[in-house]
Order: sequence, then structure tokens, then C-alpha cells
Amino acid sequence: MKTFKETKLYKVLESSWLCLRFPFLYPRNRFDGKHHHYMLNHILWKLHPSAVTTFSITTNVQKAEDNTYRHSYFAFLNNQIILKKDLGVLVIQNYIDKKEIQLKDIVNLKKFSVIGMEVIFSISGTPVIRLFVKTIDVNDTTNYGSVGSRQVELVADKLYNFMYKVLSWIDKKILDNIFILPTYTELDAMEPGWRKAFGIQMCKDIRKQLWKEGNLFKYRITQIKEKWGELCWYDACSSTEIYKIIEKYEEISRNTCIICGKPATKMSTGWICPYCDEHYPDSTKTSDDERYKKWKI
Repeated sequence: MKTFKETKLYKVLESSWLCLRFPFLYPRNRFDGKHHHYMLNHILWKLHPSAVTTFSITTNVQKAEDNTYRHSYFAFLNNQIILKKDLGVLVIQNYIDKKEIQLKDIVNLKKFSVIGMEVIFSISGTPVIRLFVKTIDVNDTTNYGSVGSRQVELVADKLYNFMYKVLSWIDKKILDNIFILPTYTELDAMEPGWRKAFGIQMCKDIRKQLWKEGNLFKYRITQIKEKWGELCWYDACSSTEIYKIIEKYEEISRNTCIICGKPATKMSTGWICPYCDEHYPDSTKTSDDERYKKWKI
């Protein structure tokens, strides 16, 4: 039978208390800065390919004398891709939806002419439209490489698309505003030994400095992890003083066992990590199979 500390309720209460004490531990998406519950993510992820067809468009500069790619039409399943060179327009359509893309909105060149296109498929099956252009600006020396990209979605099924939009709206507008209590914190990504040894104290030091700077509610953690046997703490809206605190604990982490938090006496090879004598995974304590799982590179 589970103890109270092993229940989800305890985890929510503990995480909520930590986030109240240290606002920067509240888990947020690093791109939009918001907390998401991800309850419908699996359903939306399954539904998306049936609802829309996603096209990746890339534009590449070819040398003026290279006219290998002259194709202007491609079709697969119910989709048609038409390149109107003279108009500088790319048309992607099926029997439900149609998109017209102005190439000048994608290509990062002032003056260019369109050579042609090719369509390939990525490993995931996403169609990739590769457009080839050449610069006609005498002052532009660009003669190869990518000069712009974009993703375009075409409705593949009206019913699935409607379901996807409704569930996305419920997910973002309703559920995200209901399930605001965290089930974890950013500190959960820290190795258990380090968290036990100095995790809370590190947060206290950072909070104290942020309070002095008036930056407590703007500071964000983007990632916490272990790399090359030491703590890596990535953040945003930081300062020189905060960096000094992070460097201090990075140094401490190199001498602290990642399992229990005691002073480290050994540093492993392969997957480099600091260990104490008790938790060092040598051959006398683990089987070959267990060692392989731990030391896999």
C-alpha cells in the first residue's frame, strides 16, 4: 500500500508549496512562457495527421548556370503542388482546401527568379517542397544555400479537422486555466543527490538575489540537467550575480554524489558522474548486464 508521500496528491501539494516559495520553479513552456497540463496531447497528436497534411517548404539558391530542377508540378494522393514561375506563386491544393503562397514572402532575396522545384519526403513522411531560385541582383553574391522556409497545413478531412480545432480550443482555453496546480517543478530535473545536498539552498540564494534586483517574477529556468559530471542550469532574464551563484553550485556538484548527496570520492568514466564509495557502480556490486545499462554511451 502506498504511503501518503507516494501519492499524486502529496506530489501536487509539495510542488505547489515549492512554487509558492520559489516562483521560478513553476513549470512553464520555454517558448510561450505558460504552464500547460498536456492532458489532451496524446489525442491531439494522434488526430493531427488525419486532420491536416503538413507541407514543409524550403527555398534554395542555385548558381545561375545550374538549371537542373525545372519541375513545376507534382501530385501525390489527393494533393497537387503547382509552381507558377512567372507569377512567383506556389499553389498547394486538394479537393477540400487550397493555399496560395507568394514566394516573395518566403525567399529572403531582394531580386530573384524561380528555377523550379522538387518534392521529397522526410523520414516521418512529411512532404518537403524544395524550391530552387537564383539571384538576379548583380550586387548579391549569394549563390548557394537555404534562403527561407515555411510550413503550410492543408485540411485533409473536414470532420477530423473540426474535431482537432474543438479539442485544441478546449485544451488551451479551458483545461489550461483549470489545471493550474503543478504536478512537478523544474527542480525535479536535478539529480536526486544534488537536490538533497544543495537544491533548496541554491533556490534560496537565487531568490534572495532576484528579490534584491526586483526580478523575482520575471526570472525563468529553461533547463536543468547533468552534463559531464556537473550541474547545468540554464535560465532566462538572469544577471551577473545570478551566474555567480550558478557557477558556485556547479563547482559543488562536481564533488557531490548524484545518488545520495554525500561528498563524492570517485568520478566514473564513460558516462561521467561523481559518486561516493557506497554508490559507485563497480563490478563487485553490479552484474555485467546492469553495468551495461548504466554505462551505455
